[in-house]
Amino acid sequence: MSSSFMGLYVQREALNIAQKALDITGNNISNINTSGYTRQRVDIASIANSKGTLGFNTSIALAGQGSKAVGVAQIRDRWLDKRVRTYSGDLCDVGVKANTLSDVEDVFDSIESDDTTTDVNRGASLAYFVNNFKAALQSFSADDADRDEIANVTMNAAQSLVQCVITYDGKLDDIATETLEDANKTVDRINEILMEMGNLNKEIKSAYISMGYLTPTIMNYEVMNSYGPLELKDSMNSLLDELGQYGNINFKEETDGTFTVEFAGQTVVNEKYYAQMAISTVDPDPTNLEYVIATGTEKTEKNPYGLLEKDDWYDLHIKYGSGGDSQVLIRNMNVTELNTVNITGVDAQGEQFLDSGSLRGYLDVYNGRGGYATDKNGNVIAAYSYADAKNLVAEANDIIERMSKGEADNADLTRLADILGGTEDTTAGTVTVGALVIDGTKKLHFNDDYAPPEIYLGDTADKLTVGGEVDAAMNTANMTDIGNSEKGIEYYRDMLNAFVKTAAEEFNEIYKDFGVELFTYKDRNGTDNFRTAAENFRVTDDWENNPIIVANPSGDNEFEELDNTYINKMLGLFTVELSYGNGEYTDSQKVNLEKYIQHICDDLGSEVNRQQSLYDATDVMLTGVEEARSEVMDVSLNEEGINMINYQKWYNAISRMVTTLDEALDKLINGTGVVGLR
Repeated sequence: MSSSFMGLYVQREALNIAQKALDITGNNISNINTSGYTRQRVDIASIANSKGTLGFNTSIALAGQGSKAVGVAQIRDRWLDKRVRTYSGDLCDVGVKANTLSDVEDVFDSIESDDTTTDVNRGASLAYFVNNFKAALQSFSADDADRDEIANVTMNAAQSLVQCVITYDGKLDDIATETLEDANKTVDRINEILMEMGNLNKEIKSAYISMGYLTPTIMNYEVMNSYGPLELKDSMNSLLDELGQYGNINFKEETDGTFTVEFAGQTVVNEKYYAQMAISTVDPDPTNLEYVIATGTEKTEKNPYGLLEKDDWYDLHIKYGSGGDSQVLIRNMNVTELNTVNITGVDAQGEQFLDSGSLRGYLDVYNGRGGYATDKNGNVIAAYSYADAKNLVAEANDIIERMSKGEADNADLTRLADILGGTEDTTAGTVTVGALVIDGTKKLHFNDDYAPPEIYLGDTADKLTVGGEVDAAMNTANMTDIGNSEKGIEYYRDMLNAFVKTAAEEFNEIYKDFGVELFTYKDRNGTDNFRTAAENFRVTDDWENNPIIVANPSGDNEFEELDNTYINKMLGLFTVELSYGNGEYTDSQKVNLEKYIQHICDDLGSEVNRQQSLYDATDVMLTGVEEARSEVMDVSLNEEGINMINYQKWYNAISRMVTTLDEALDKLINGTGVVGLR
């Protein structure tokens, strides 16, 4: 038989639950405008009546023991969280590109040939100065090229064109500098987030222990992840949302309640330990942007990723005098206590470490050189891909198969040597790669589990240290880019460089027999450096000191009427279709000098429109998933109002039930068995 007071105990617990439900409802309403807050609910479960746990058969007597509050949980959808962070990263990526390229477009946007503005700093276009130079040559030619003042006008028009190009290049420098500053600020903020996450993990772990949401295990304990320190988890989720705007992230809630976070494929937070980031620059000309993640050098069972905690970072800052700036510590100090991983390029599978977020956007617009991009060895990036390495190994195995059958000829051996970077011995019918001889008895084994991938001779035999085309392909796939194939600031700078290179060389070609050059783009070392052609573009001293030289390159006709033959040749270049490039890459458009300026602007406009379209499409998708997530996690005043009324009615009903049970017990105690006593 159940206890006479069991009903009161049941209702007492129900009153407590109803009161807590009202408290949580009030907490939700009070946080309706709190950024990052996730609405909460009380999880309620019926108390099980199991004779097995009670130790005796009370199948009916102890039924109806009421309910209990299991815990207070958050209402979140992890799938929607992931989608929001993914689209948020994509939006920030294309947003950076669209905004930066719009700034680049502002540099090139004045393309009308009839622009009357003559001051490049006030908006005069490159097209204007090209046409102005052409008009000066036409005037020179019309007067039989015998007037010094017109020669001076022509040379001055050329100098104005040169100054316009230099100004454009300087404005691109300004945009690049601003982009680098924004990237630096973003990395500084990422470092703050990683530190906050490490500190939050420490607080979360302690809170779970103090709250008692623990389940003992054989090894240690596990926490009840659905409950616990919800406000701390809100803070962690807000940081994850923000971090997702800067790059691709992944995370896992560990059994102890802490969050392990990956950024750009690298573990950056684990328990109280965290990594830091820095931007570095390498020096092709102009500089190239790289991102590195720094960790400690020691890995332990408790710290398997070799990360550092707050005190460790503090000690390093003191030791190396970095002023608390992690970027300074990582970039400028020779810190033997740190390991760095470059996340600029791609992993062993050919996938980008950093494939979204504003950091990806900064990387692409700062380094992006389109078709002008090269790898660290100066090879055009488009020449190889990761898949090419596998294809080359397959081709090598086909040759080895023919070698095993005695069907390989000298050309096959030469080809195998080129692929693997070895030397062929046509007499012996073998190819030597490093210290290993390939004679057809064993195939090559391509193992892509490593970065860079490894190649073995035989399934489990010796590792080959390959060179040749395979090495080039693998280096390209795992390189730190000297520029990537996105169309960024450097791509449009290189289009300007290509204009300078082609114009200078074509005009100079007219006078090469006289040893005369009109234009030059040599750098400070006296080298025709394509990468700085626009920056170093100038009229030569020969022409500046002797403007009439364009009409009299030999100097033999000083006192007679001059011939306009060479002036007409210069004018002819404005109608001839020319190729533009850097010697390795040639732009697909073959147009004259005037139309090439239009081509730059058209290409830039198309790219801006493409990025803006991507931005708009991504924004629509992000808005959709944000609204869906808001419906799940945000506080709804209407819903909470309904809950408040329901919980109030529940509370009132329970109170009435207590009164009823009290009256029944009063009757049982005071009114039962008293017949005949009155």
